Amino acid sequence: MAYLIVRSLRLAVHARIARGLAAPALAQLEDDFELPALPHLEGVAWPLLRERPAHLLPAGHASWDALLEDAASEVREKLAAGPQGGRHWGVRNTARICHPLSAALPGLLARRLCMPMDELRGDTIVPRAQGPAFGASQRMVVAPGHEEEGLAHMPGGQSGHPLSPYWGAGHDDWVQGRPTPFLPGPALHTLTLQPAAAGR
Repeated sequence: MAYLIVRSLRLAVHARIARGLAAPALAQLEDDFELPALPHLEGVAWPLLRERPAHLLPAGHASWDALLEDAASEVREKLAAGPQGGRHWGVRNTARICHPLSAALPGLLARRLCMPMDELRGDTIVPRAQGPAFGASQRMVVAPGHEEEGLAHMPGGQSGHPLSPYWGAGHDDWVQGRPTPFLPGPALHTLTLQPAAAGR
């Protein structure tokens, strides 16, 4: 729950700063103004909160401390009003990893083409970047010359075929972050390609 609180507070503060910076455009354009996505607002928010310039304080707040208190109050109220089970990050960050064909199938059948709906660690702006429909398609850590010490993870397993024994194999290791070896183990199956017989 601690991460959910910190994340929610960060976004609430960002929203207030963004509205404050856009106030002149909003005053001029009114309903015609739409706040753009500001993916790099973090780089603006930190200096503002550190230096706290009075002339850039968003309207409606007596001080920068008051802005922070207002954001904290909003987060507290939203979390208190939400379901008890939704107060930890994993509930908000639940995997939805499905085979592309699942979208063309009815509900129960479509679920057979999906990985389990696991609660995921990580987020979009942390080293373990992953969300419900976003994340690393493979994690690999290996140093040249030390391949036997390398690690590899793959969501969904090594096969895209739902009837394959390797469909979903290793997926839980990816979810839990358990180390799995980079190098392959002993060969279990061999596929041999041969030219067609003459005259075919």
